Order: sequence, then C-alpha cells, then structure tokens
Amino acid sequence: MKPIHGVFALAIIGTAIPSVSNLGNFASKVTTARAEASRIGDDMTELTLSQQEQAQKNEVAIARYQDGCIPVVSVDQQRYVSLVLNLPVIDSASNQPIPVGSIVCDAHGNTGVITDDDSDTSTPGVTQKMAFTGDKSLVDWRMNQYQGAAYYMPSN
Repeated sequence: MKPIHGVFALAIIGTAIPSVSNLGNFASKVTTARAEASRIGDDMTELTLSQQEQAQKNEVAIARYQDGCIPVVSVDQQRYVSLVLNLPVIDSASNQPIPVGSIVCDAHGNTGVITDDDSDTSTPGVTQKMAFTGDKSLVDWRMNQYQGAAYYMPSN
C-alpha cells in the first residue's frame, strides 16, 4: 500500500468513528418520532370515535325532544335546572319519583331515561342513558310547548 493510500484510509476511519456514535442518536430519534406519530394517530382515532358517538347521541336527544320529553325544573318551579346523572326526577304535585321509562330533558339540551337497575322497589329510578343536543331552537320549542306539571331534580 502506498503511503498516500494509508493517509486516505486513516482519514476515512477518522471520520467514520464519530459517525458510528451519531447512528445511535439517529436511531433513538427515529424511535422517538415513531412513538410520537403513533400517539398522535391514537389521539386522532379517539377523537374521531368520540365525535361519532356525540353525533349519534345528538340524534337521540333530538328525537327525545321531538317526541315529547318531560322538562325538569327547580323545586320552586321558577327556573329550569340541568339533569344530573344517577339522580331521580320528582313530581312536584305528588312528591313521588316519576316512573321508570320516562324520558326527561332540561333547557340546556340534556336528555335522559329514568331507569331502575336494581330489584329494590323502595329506591326510585334515576336518570341514565343521557344524550345531548346543541339544537337550541328545538330545546326552546319543547320548553315552550310543555304546559304540564312540574318535575324537579332533588336537592340533596
């Protein structure tokens, strides 16, 4: 081997040695980037599924308002209140919980079904299977249509 070739060989080896350590850094960065891309993809999938679920619940809530859900009000019957998951709705005239199977709604776009999951007849049915719509004109229409007795959420 000629001396000039030896110099070139040493130069190549000298530049290659630092590059080997850079390969490890590069591989680490690629792994991190792949993990981040996977997390972003998972987030997007979750958001898409959540949006689809909300769209389905919106359709359910719209149908409940159109079909005549029972609006709930405060105990003093002076203002509308929000439905609360797992609480009963009380008939202000009889002071009794409204029957299981009743469809209830509020002035904020929330709807629910009164259900009773247990076999204890002494406990009232509670608000479950909630769905929401942002269709304010439909909600207002239903609140204006309702002229029945007042049903309220207990304040315990």
